[in-house]
Amino acid sequence: MFVWTPDMIRFMQAANEKSDYHARLAAILTPKLSGCRTLCDAGCGLGALSAALSPYFEQITAADVSDEALGVLRQTIRARQLTNITPLHCDLLTSEDNTRYDAMVFCFFGSLAEILPVARRQCAKTVIIIKKNYTLHRFSLTEQPIRGEAAFAACEALRRMGVPFEFDARELEHGQPFLSLDDAVRFFRIYSRDGDPGALTPEAVLPRLRRTDDAQYPYYLPQTKRLGILTIRMEDLV
Repeated sequence: MFVWTPDMIRFMQAANEKSDYHARLAAILTPKLSGCRTLCDAGCGLGALSAALSPYFEQITAADVSDEALGVLRQTIRARQLTNITPLHCDLLTSEDNTRYDAMVFCFFGSLAEILPVARRQCAKTVIIIKKNYTLHRFSLTEQPIRGEAAFAACEALRRMGVPFEFDARELEHGQPFLSLDDAVRFFRIYSRDGDPGALTPEAVLPRLRRTDDAQYPYYLPQTKRLGILTIRMEDLV
């Protein structure tokens, strides 16, 4: 199970604050969810996507197993006065809750084998599954394969099952700002999958970074997220 640490939360909040990534993703997803009024953001993390989707839905349930992550969302709800988002502290993969939503979004959350039973139980109209559309880990200095199910594998699994779906490949910038070079090294030591942590030195990390004119965040790690967006209509998921 993924565990949010204070440093992970801090890094992600900084990335979200400096990027329009979630607003752009919400604009891509919303037309795919036409006719849906209620939505569950499954494995919502810090809730940035839920907040970005808020203007488009009557009610959003933002579910995550981490109450620490949901604490950030609660702060966002208060600060932005978002009245239609309900944080839900639970593990949807093991929950027996039968609440039905018009739509469910699984963004980098769960394998297809885990997602589909939840969708069958709780989704009435449309399910969107967002997967990594690449094979190499983004935050390693050497070539390391990603863990988990990539978009192409999910597509192949649905084809074998005979489940119709729509596929949309997108690329959105979602880089990481850093307070200092040491801050960047700390980030790589948390997220990198390189075999030798001792090799993650300032000298090794610096070539991946870009200097900025921002006094608060003088270093930036450019990162383009390549997304595979799979849309399934529930009448096709028998």
